Amino acid sequence: MPPTHARTACHVLVLGAGLAGMRAAWAAKEAAPGLDVLLVSPRKSPSGSSFANRNNALGLQAPLPHEAEGFVDEVLRLAEPGFIDPELVRALAQDAPLRAEELLDGPGGLGLDFRRDAAGRLLRFTGCFSPVPRALVFDGLANAHAAFLKRLREHGVHLLNGFDALEIVVRGGRATGALLAALRGGRSLDVGAGAVIAALGGPAPLFGRRICGPGSGLGYGLLHSAGARLVNAQYLQFFWGRARDRAFVNPGDLPWSEFPWLEPAPELAPLAASRRMHCPMAHGLADAALDRELLARRGADGLVLLPGQQPLALYAHAGNGGARIDAHGRTTVPGLYACGECAGGMHGAQRLGGGMVLAALVFGARAGLAAAQEAGTFASWPSAAPAHPPGFSLPVDANFLRRMRRGMDRHARPFAPAGPARTAFTAWLAHETRQAASQRQRLLALSALLVLGEMS
Repeated sequence: MPPTHARTACHVLVLGAGLAGMRAAWAAKEAAPGLDVLLVSPRKSPSGSSFANRNNALGLQAPLPHEAEGFVDEVLRLAEPGFIDPELVRALAQDAPLRAEELLDGPGGLGLDFRRDAAGRLLRFTGCFSPVPRALVFDGLANAHAAFLKRLREHGVHLLNGFDALEIVVRGGRATGALLAALRGGRSLDVGAGAVIAALGGPAPLFGRRICGPGSGLGYGLLHSAGARLVNAQYLQFFWGRARDRAFVNPGDLPWSEFPWLEPAPELAPLAASRRMHCPMAHGLADAALDRELLARRGADGLVLLPGQQPLALYAHAGNGGARIDAHGRTTVPGLYACGECAGGMHGAQRLGGGMVLAALVFGARAGLAAAQEAGTFASWPSAAPAHPPGFSLPVDANFLRRMRRGMDRHARPFAPAGPARTAFTAWLAHETRQAASQRQRLLALSALLVLGEMS
């Protein structure tokens, strides 16, 4: 069947159907029931690191009103050396009680399966980087996804599955829609919109070794191409795991005193104790010295061989950056909003465990409300309808994908040294952004360069 092309329009266009995108579509339709809200997803099944993670559970930072000040202080202290906007952190603390309440089983809540004690009281847990037990945990992500879908259908949100956004269209200085391409069949669709919400997920799919849900990895490239300013694009969460089965290994639990190359030092014990407080590698804490020791001993295959231990590898999990937003989810491009793992400023180089789920809910809801208010002011708007880039609907070449992911595993890690191999890899990516036949391929190469810090 030859490729087909069509055009349509809506008031609010939401790109991405993970937790943030679904919450944004819900908020937009709830705020303005008469508006047409379109939610676009590459697949019908749960996607992203929210609804499709390996633990079948999600943690949610849920500070109570009397805990808000301590929560804000902790988040701000964790930020270095990344960028953080205190206003966004305060928004997280302010909205947390309401965003948690709507997931529970009270009136109007989704009734998700939160962990409770024998008396039915909500259990509160500590999260990575924090000793304070303020996080809630719910299990059963397929059921959670179904509950969100049911709410969207009740509100009348339109769902479009099987399409990727390959360009956010900007005309006259504002976002006016997006160009979509089907994952199969060569079909394309121009969608004009009064406002566009990007909930495109994070950069972990750019890596070969990764522990994340299904995603494209295109988000940073799409937002940058639209003119949005990005922050903290280089700061990802990385986890150590056994190469055989990807089971988590915390470097703080390793027997450092038994390693023959390392002379025990007085500071080693407190570093190990600090490292045990968080699973992800830290970019700005002293205990990153342990991670540097391991990284220095990676072989050409990326594996770390330790005496008496199974081979270890470092896995990309999620990003802490994205398009810089304000307290309403607005990016630096008028008409374009962002939420979830492609939005930045509410986390710094590190984030609290459960912080991304809270951010997805808070800024998904805020972006949806603001986008609906903006889109409702337009009586009409232009269709996207620019000329499609060459190779718009072509798939990504498998050899490119393998080479890119191997290179990101090697060169995009924290503390990765500069050198001829990294220079050659970034030059190849830059060439692909200009010369690749596939638009998806060009966007992947651009996203990779942004994570490497090679694009301003």
